[in-house]
Amino acid sequence: MNPTTPPIGEGSRILHFLIDTILITFLAYFLYKWYTFYVFYWDFKPFQYGYFFFGFTWVYTFLFEWIFLQTPAKMITGTKVISYDGKRPNIGQFFIRATLRTTIISMFGLAWNDQPFHDTFSKTRLIKKSN
Repeated sequence: MNPTTPPIGEGSRILHFLIDTILITFLAYFLYKWYTFYVFYWDFKPFQYGYFFFGFTWVYTFLFEWIFLQTPAKMITGTKVISYDGKRPNIGQFFIRATLRTTIISMFGLAWNDQPFHDTFSKTRLIKKSN
């Protein structure tokens, strides 16, 4: 990574959170409603919406970042995920990022190390995407 690359600020991170959460909420809700059809008509085991929301959050984050290095919110703001050495993160780093992003404690890392926990523990950074 270029040491002169400016870090992504909290405003961009908040925008990422809002856009991704809105998308995840709607997509998980549609998945939940689709599943409840099978619960009602085919006697599938019912699950609460929260299981769909958190499960879909993990899948959404993992797949978008693994395939594209960015979620739809990051595509809008022109940012992407890289490892500390400036290369593409490995699949383990994406797994750690997705798992920690799904938890509510991830943002508390901003308080003392200027990075959320999902960046700190996965050894990744969020940078501005080059043209």
